[in-house]
Formats: sequence, C-alpha cells, structure tokens
Amino acid sequence: MTVEAFKEMMLCNEPMFEYNGEEYSICWPGKKYYVTASDSPDDLNLEFKSIDDLLDNWIIQGKRLRDILPEIHFD
Repeated sequence: MTVEAFKEMMLCNEPMFEYNGEEYSICWPGKKYYVTASDSPDDLNLEFKSIDDLLDNWIIQGKRLRDILPEIHFD
C-alpha cells in the first residue's frame, strides 16, 4: 500500500493488519492515534499526533510503519 492510499484509508477506518505473523491495529478516537501490537504489549502506551507521526515513529519488528507499508495488505 502506498502512503497516499494509507492516508486516504485512515480518513474513515481503524484498520487491523498482519505482518510476519503478528497482528496490529490502529484507532483514532479523536485527534490522536493509538495502536496495539500482538508482539509488543507496551505499544498500548504509544500515542501519535498525526498520520505522519504514526508512519515515522511506530516501530514494528524493528522497522518504521512507513517502511513496511508496501508489504502490508489491509482487509
């Protein structure tokens, strides 16, 4: 998925996805973004101010979400 398509999807969705056998989700109740990760329970404490902040600073299996986005397929 491209960054542009991801940003468009985030306008009206709170997606769940799998990456390398682990499950992840993003929600945004208001103006901030929150995440869950099956392999990193501490991610529940993370808070992102924007989609770009989320893309650049959410580290999934040692990589930025922005970097692995092309490998992710959202349902």
